[in-house]
Amino acid sequence: MKKHRFVLVCSNGCSHDLAGEDEFIPYGLTAQKRFDLPELLRKGWLPVRETPLGGSGNSFVAFALVLLEKDVSEKDVPEVKPA
Repeated sequence: MKKHRFVLVCSNGCSHDLAGEDEFIPYGLTAQKRFDLPELLRKGWLPVRETPLGGSGNSFVAFALVLLEKDVSEKDVPEVKPA
């Protein structure tokens, strides 16, 4: 079984895991630098696809949306019970 997650990657090296609860604010616009992608790669996530998103208007940074994939065993997937 495979799990998927998305990461926003900036041309300035920052990256933001969209599975988190924090709001994405590009670095340089009052945000702190985040480097989620290298940590996810260390945990075994693999990049599957990248989609360019262009720039942000007020900064000189371009963005891309990266789809990551990871093989997991069925015991790692929580059981969903009908309501």
